[in-house]
Amino acid sequence: MAARGTNAKQVVSEKIKQAFGADYVGMADGKIYVYADDGGEKVQIAIGMTCPKVPFNPANEEMDFSAMANAATQVTPSYQPAQMDEKELDNVRAMIAEFGL
Repeated sequence: MAARGTNAKQVVSEKIKQAFGADYVGMADGKIYVYADDGGEKVQIAIGMTCPKVPFNPANEEMDFSAMANAATQVTPSYQPAQMDEKELDNVRAMIAEFGL
């Protein structure tokens, strides 16, 4: 199964390719490379594309999140600090003594 947005990214990539014409360089590692004028100097620009989980809303209008109500959520387990056994503590004590700390 293709990742969400894969087909849409291909469509957008093709539109960018058409829009930039001869200034289109290619696509590698999920980025589209094009040439653009930087005040008399031609530079390469890399355009990365992602499919955001939460859509960007430039008008700050209220958004309908009802479609996300059934989205899977990930619960982060509570933090458990690492526990050192007696052998590790002995090694640390030896290093502290050796370095004179």
